[in-house]
Amino acid sequence: MAEKDDKDLDLDTDNAGKSKTNLLIIILIVVILAVGGGVAAMFLLGGDEEAGDGASAEGGDAVTAPVVKAPPIFSTMRPTFILNFEDTTSARYMQVDISIMSRSQASIDLAQENSPVIRNNIITILGGQTFEELNTRKGKEKLQKRILISINNTIKAEVMNSPPPAEEEAADENAAAVQAPGASYIEAVYFTSFVMQ
Repeated sequence: MAEKDDKDLDLDTDNAGKSKTNLLIIILIVVILAVGGGVAAMFLLGGDEEAGDGASAEGGDAVTAPVVKAPPIFSTMRPTFILNFEDTTSARYMQVDISIMSRSQASIDLAQENSPVIRNNIITILGGQTFEELNTRKGKEKLQKRILISINNTIKAEVMNSPPPAEEEAADENAAAVQAPGASYIEAVYFTSFVMQ
C-alpha cells in the first residue's frame, strides 16, 4: 500500500508542476494582452494629441488644452432704430432694438467707441430692406448676419488704423485679444425688439 501511495504522490507532483506551468502561461498571456490593450487604447484614444505634438514640432498646428470661453457680455445699442420703408405706397415703418454680444470687454468698448459709424451702417442696411423680406424668419436671419459683418468690419478697420497699444494696455488680455490678427470682435447680433407696421 505504501507503494501505491508513492505512485499517487508522484502523479500529483507531475500534475502540480504542469498546473503551475499552465498557470504561469495563462498569467503571462493575460499580462501581454493587458499591456497590448493599454498601448492600443493610447494610440486609438490619444492618437490625435500625439499627432498634434508631432505637427507642432514640424511647424503645424499645436493641439492645446481646451480653452474655457469667457462669459458673454451684452450691450444694447441705444437709441432704438426707427426707419420708414421706402418701397410701399402706404406709410410703413420698422422699430428695431439691437443688442450685441462678445466675450471680450475690449470688443464691446470698441463697438461703443465707434457707435456713430456702426449706427450709420446699420441704418443704411435697414433702409435697404423691404417689408416682405423682413416679414420672414429667413429675412431677419439674413439681416442679422449682414449687421454682424458690418459691425465687425467697422471695428476691424478701427483696430487696423489705430496705433499699437501702450505697454500697460498690451498687458491687458482683452486688448491683446482684440489686437490679434483675425480676432473675433462681436460674436452675435440679437434683435431684442422688432416691430413692423
